[in-house]
Amino acid sequence: MEAFDWPGMTHPGSTKRKRPFGVTVLALVQVVSGIQMLGSGLWALAVASIAGTPEGAETLEATLSPWMAENAAAIFTVIGFSFLVLAILSFLLARGYVKGLEKARVRGRKVAFYSILFAILSIVLVPNRTDPGSPWWTILINVTIYLYLNSDKVKGYFKKSG
Repeated sequence: MEAFDWPGMTHPGSTKRKRPFGVTVLALVQVVSGIQMLGSGLWALAVASIAGTPEGAETLEATLSPWMAENAAAIFTVIGFSFLVLAILSFLLARGYVKGLEKARVRGRKVAFYSILFAILSIVLVPNRTDPGSPWWTILINVTIYLYLNSDKVKGYFKKSG
């Protein structure tokens, strides 16, 4: 009879390394982010379907610019499918973190780097904010993630597991 193996569990003499706690946290954050993007994508697709109806178009014309109201169905469809693709990628990144795939660590660093760049762009284009949605928080969190995924302990886990 075989013993049950819990995820991240190591056995004596095993070359597999125990998953660092921070990697588990990052995987959970990616799952939550994926769920949020999935919901956002479904919401955008629902808005696109409503925007395609005469009643929806009439409501949008009263609140949006004429160009936006005319193209709302197409815009929200593109946004919806983009969110769905990002949700799938988020779930795949979480899976890679849990399995210790080196390419997930590399991609996680790239995502953090690009998030930093977009946050800096947001600071340039949007008035200075310090609320919870502030780009400064995005920069702080993603610099932390970038540096964490570059630490020797984390690199070792991904190199041995992947």
